[in-house]
Amino acid sequence: MNSVAFACPLYDMKNHFEYAFNLYKSKIENEIENDFYFIFSNIEQKNKFEKMIKLEFPNEELKYFITTDEINKYKSKAVTKKFYALEQLMYKYKYIILIDCESLFIKKCNFDSLAEEIWNKKTMLNSNISPDGYFIMRKCFRVMGIYNNEKLRKDTENYKYNFWFNEIQVYKCEYLPDFFKWIELHNKNKVYNTWSCFEYYVYYAYLLLEKNIHIRKYNYESMGGINEYLYQFPVEKQKEIINNMGVHWASTREAINDKTVILFHLDRQYSKEYSPPVNARSKTKLFFKRIKCNIKDFLNID
Repeated sequence: MNSVAFACPLYDMKNHFEYAFNLYKSKIENEIENDFYFIFSNIEQKNKFEKMIKLEFPNEELKYFITTDEINKYKSKAVTKKFYALEQLMYKYKYIILIDCESLFIKKCNFDSLAEEIWNKKTMLNSNISPDGYFIMRKCFRVMGIYNNEKLRKDTENYKYNFWFNEIQVYKCEYLPDFFKWIELHNKNKVYNTWSCFEYYVYYAYLLLEKNIHIRKYNYESMGGINEYLYQFPVEKQKEIINNMGVHWASTREAINDKTVILFHLDRQYSKEYSPPVNARSKTKLFFKRIKCNIKDFLNID
């Protein structure tokens, strides 16, 4: 039995089933043997997607969960689906990898070994300077009542550093039962109903405050996690970022290296003929202008 499983929330939305089908197909084509679970909101969604899979892969037995009415009532659908999957799987595996449907496996990989490597090196907490993460994390941690926690502020340098989607998101199952008890103590209902309380921000806060696990800092600048905004940089810079961080997935095909096993954010891929009109630094300045905040406020929180 593999020690790692994948879980992917799924919705009957434009292109989502098509992305998920291609993701599952890439799993088969690259001989990824780890269990893979989809999380649906109802049986109708499950049946519709399963029919798509069976048409091309009639012998495949789809693994899935259907969220309960209690889970479905919460506003943050993606977050609650992922947390629901973690709760269902946390006693069955050593690690869980959460993945979105807009992803592809691009090579065969021993994910049991890879998850162990990512966890031990903590590359899933590789962080860059990020104004987007600054505002999202602040709101999330205010909701949880931990915004003024000195350890949290020090580790992120007052929420300046952001690790969102810089590396494959690995959860250690050994910690998860205690993690969900911890969420209960930090406004679970608000966490599950607040858009900014993304699952890995919440998990990181737990890892830092309860397990003393810290982020790893890189002084690259980007709107959010720099890996998901690679398209804003020249190709050589993209490669530099991925190589220096030593991560195992990438958001552009141009940045793929020997370590890359997954492409993600395929819904945001840009063709070589297209380049966004602004680079990362100028887009950051536009962001501050739009929200009427200056960089000094960002770097020095009162």
